[in-house]
Amino acid sequence: MVKRVSRSRWGRIFLSALALCMVSAALAGFGAGGNQAKAQSPQIQMSGTALGGTPGQGPLSKAAFNHKKHEDAVGGNCDACHHTGDQVACSSCHTSQGSPDGGNVQLSDAMHSATAKQSCVGCHLTQTKKPECAGCHRNIAPGPRQSNCAVCHKDAKAAQAAPVQVPAAPDTVEIGGLSKLFKPATFDHAAHIQALKDAAKGDLPKAFHSNDAALCAGCHHYTPVGQTPPKCGTCHGTDPNRPGLKAAYHIQCNQCHKAMMPGAEPVAATDCAGCHAPKK
Repeated sequence: MVKRVSRSRWGRIFLSALALCMVSAALAGFGAGGNQAKAQSPQIQMSGTALGGTPGQGPLSKAAFNHKKHEDAVGGNCDACHHTGDQVACSSCHTSQGSPDGGNVQLSDAMHSATAKQSCVGCHLTQTKKPECAGCHRNIAPGPRQSNCAVCHKDAKAAQAAPVQVPAAPDTVEIGGLSKLFKPATFDHAAHIQALKDAAKGDLPKAFHSNDAALCAGCHHYTPVGQTPPKCGTCHGTDPNRPGLKAAYHIQCNQCHKAMMPGAEPVAATDCAGCHAPKK
């Protein structure tokens, strides 16, 4: 004889089974996906806060942050930016005025610190240490520049600046006049420009090197972008506070090659004929 089960008992059994399934699902989530990133919008509008200002009320436009692209760049490692392990907004700890929860580091400093690898500026600076970038950036002081603010803080309503025209550049440059013992060194200017263009093809360098004229500053470091640079001897050799012309050439050439070709056999300081053909 089959014993009948009351409806109320069936209800209790159903609720117990449902609760067990929910607990199992939650435990599985903690075990298998506890470290996974929370779903994020691909594009995030970050506040244009000025130092010590109020979020959204600073003089800068909000920065459009492509979360998906940056997530892919760090291989999905959320802790690369969310260094506390909690995937929450940066402003929850780093407030505009500074909070003990964020070590009293203001939001603007947290985003623009040149020494913190979790900050926007700090992370970008680590990229400049790559060999293809280090040749130029080894001479550039770290830290944000006011001229670069608009790269991230773009005002969609502002008129776009006209592109800077690249001055005409020679294909080769004869570097002579430094020695009576050697012939002038032929500098392949066009090849060096192309090497820098190839190095600046990624999304990050494209953003900050908006046109080819910006690449010229790697060597012509005191010439405003877009202007024809003077000869190196205009400053080097005339100003006692700067390296002489010979020293400037060798520092610039040798150190750039050393930075961009790590592990390569360095040019010996006594191997003048490696670049300069002896005069007969």
